[in-house]
Amino acid sequence: MFSLKNVTLKLNIMKNSIFKFGLITLLSVILIGCNKDEAEDQVIQLLNTEETTLNAKVDNATEVISDTFLQIYENEEGLIKKPIHPFLPDCVVITVEITDMSKNVTVDFGSEGCDVRGHVIKGMINMSYMVDVDAMTLVLNYVLEDFFIDDIRFEGKRIVTRQKSNDNGNPQYVMDLDLKVTFADGTEATRTGTKTREWVEGSFNGNWGDNVFLITGAWETNFVNGNVHSTTIITPLRREASCKFLVSGVVDLVRTNYSGSLDYGDGECDNTAVFVNTDGEEKEIRL
Repeated sequence: MFSLKNVTLKLNIMKNSIFKFGLITLLSVILIGCNKDEAEDQVIQLLNTEETTLNAKVDNATEVISDTFLQIYENEEGLIKKPIHPFLPDCVVITVEITDMSKNVTVDFGSEGCDVRGHVIKGMINMSYMVDVDAMTLVLNYVLEDFFIDDIRFEGKRIVTRQKSNDNGNPQYVMDLDLKVTFADGTEATRTGTKTREWVEGSFNGNWGDNVFLITGAWETNFVNGNVHSTTIITPLRREASCKFLVSGVVDLVRTNYSGSLDYGDGECDNTAVFVNTDGEEKEIRL
């Protein structure tokens, strides 16, 4: 059956393939003076850097999802619930349904999207959990529906285990990841793994802007071409609610024939990270 959606997707994938083919051809011409092995190595390195950039963009975008989810939950279950959500714009529609001891919360950013602290978010988050404000541990579930962060589409669900107080005395959220990601050029990837968010500053004071989280964990990002990026956080990632990007922390990135570390900086709020491969070569990544 003819499907405009399928045709559009194939065209996007074709354009992506044509771009990469053209890139390889151009580099081959430029590198005429080099030997064949050197030219191939440089082309492969460039394409691997492209995937590293996409992987870093997913890292940052998933934190936007986590921010949004946790803001809504903490406002819903806070000691003083505000009728108008203090952390989201008016274009976001929140619907709450309470059944016995459970609560279902639908957060609709609309098909046109809403600007949330520098990111355009579209689609819906469907959240559900048992209502128990005294529980030290609580399981929350959410599903994404037609959901976008800027031009990246996310599909899937998460199971989040909320601890009211961890060993450091801080609130903590352990997140099981199961997401499909589609980039604007049609490139697809899936992500699975576990991430832990510790709320180290600003907890429960009613002001989301001064909140700080430290993030640990490990996950895999599988691209449709068969490439797998295994990521392990070796220095906790620092997420400050006042900044739209991760501000510090280091992840170990492992791929067949291509590995290194991605450093998000020393605390400055900017859109760059630095990838260092196993040979010590550095490459700036734009988030």
